[in-house]
Amino acid sequence: MSGEIIAIVSVGIGLGVLSTGLFAWLRTDMVKVEERLRTDNKHLSDRIGRLEYGQAKLEGLLEGLREAITGRAAG
Repeated sequence: MSGEIIAIVSVGIGLGVLSTGLFAWLRTDMVKVEERLRTDNKHLSDRIGRLEYGQAKLEGLLEGLREAITGRAAG
């Protein structure tokens, strides 16, 4: 084989090894990002649940206040 063929094959093998390592690194990085997104989503879901609970509590208090002021139940 000539030197040029050996160089071409060597570059091809080198690029194959490099791309395999690059894909493995990207996959690991994407798994970390996915885990972080799941954690953030869980935290946001918990916060929304607490906000909904607080809003329902305030609505109940306002309805009771309205009934106390007007002397009749809200329809």
